Amino acid sequence: MTIAVLQGIWLIFPAYVAGPGAVLLGGGRPIDGGRTHKDGRRYLGDGKTWRGLVGGVSFGFIIGLLQDFANQFSEWPEMSFGSYPYNVLVIFLLPFGALMGDMIGSYIKRRKGIERGQKAPVLDQYDFLIFAALLVAVLQWSWFFEHYLDGFAILGLITIVVLTPVLHRITNIIGHRMGKKEVPW
Repeated sequence: MTIAVLQGIWLIFPAYVAGPGAVLLGGGRPIDGGRTHKDGRRYLGDGKTWRGLVGGVSFGFIIGLLQDFANQFSEWPEMSFGSYPYNVLVIFLLPFGALMGDMIGSYIKRRKGIERGQKAPVLDQYDFLIFAALLVAVLQWSWFFEHYLDGFAILGLITIVVLTPVLHRITNIIGHRMGKKEVPW
């Protein structure tokens, strides 16, 4: 059971680091180009930039590749992203899905009139995780099932669902103290 919990955390890590990677490496031109929706509000806002998207996905992807490399020397095959080329696809989908989920969350917040930096409980904490999981589940169902749903693996999924709001809060506080985020939530 402990291995299942550790596996769940270890394998989702590329998705977890994509957002902080985007914050650290982001800036520049907004993805929405400053354009507004028919409701008069921005599609995403200044916080979602091309450099942040590429930087965050790249950061998560590199972390995932390093994890996969390190796993070659471990005695825990459960911690593997799988065999080539499927491992590379999963490692890419996790951070890409996380940042797509974050952008979808921003889009929803803008449509509801919630400005950048304002709290949107649940949406703020889970948008990235839900979309990363959905993307992997749709494109790599057998991998997702084996590592997050089958048998004790579900304990890993439960753990990351419970752990995500805590980690989200901690990383936002750190980002705020570093001057990279306007608000600590």
